[in-house]
Amino acid sequence: MIQPYTSITRQTALRLKLVMTDVDGTLNSGGDELNPAVSHAMQNLKEHGIMVGLVSGRTDPMLVSMSSGLDIGGPLIAENGAVARMTYKSPLVDLGHSRQPALEALKKLNARYPGRIREREDNAERLIDIVCSADGIAVEDLRNCVGDVQLLDSTYILHLMQKGIDKGTTLNRLLELVDRPKIKPEEVLVVGDSMTDLSLFKLFTQSVLIPNRDLPETDKKTLRKSARYISKHGAGEGFAEVVLHIINART
Repeated sequence: MIQPYTSITRQTALRLKLVMTDVDGTLNSGGDELNPAVSHAMQNLKEHGIMVGLVSGRTDPMLVSMSSGLDIGGPLIAENGAVARMTYKSPLVDLGHSRQPALEALKKLNARYPGRIREREDNAERLIDIVCSADGIAVEDLRNCVGDVQLLDSTYILHLMQKGIDKGTTLNRLLELVDRPKIKPEEVLVVGDSMTDLSLFKLFTQSVLIPNRDLPETDKKTLRKSARYISKHGAGEGFAEVVLHIINART
């Protein structure tokens, strides 16, 4: 059963070495501006020796820019797990993924729903997934059309990508590449708000759900069953209050 974030113990707080957080719906409710409390929370984590990284459906250049601006040195995972680097200063990690399945799925959607599938401009910056919108078409109908390709609904946009890619699996792969200090999965806190974060909640025991009122009730129930903790507030404020609790628990 999911617990309030205040249930995070001092022992757990002291063990943490890395916080990996989603962006949209977790750090903000849309757009690029972050609540000053979020920036302060990240600096607070850094001052207490906890790295901060981003794991998002956004593009790699967007995460590099955000991470550089915040001066956080943790891993970056973009395109919902399809693209990654160890820090914003590091080169991309070769994860072996292909964009071809997403391109073929997009062709199928355009053929089945001519004129109703709209790609987003930032597809030009994406390496593996393809983002689009399809107003008036049920997500399940779209999934049935694309067959053996993932179609993820982040509530902001739809993502098409090769099957088997997810945020949690990619984060596990990156942890294996960390030399010093080694970071164990139980030393990582993951934070997210939507179904694109479900793999993080399933693979990492220390997980916080930021409530997102825009999600369907079925998604809310699924996420609450998988995450360990839940914040009181939503995007931005929820992240900040969780971090404040962790810092206070460590001191």
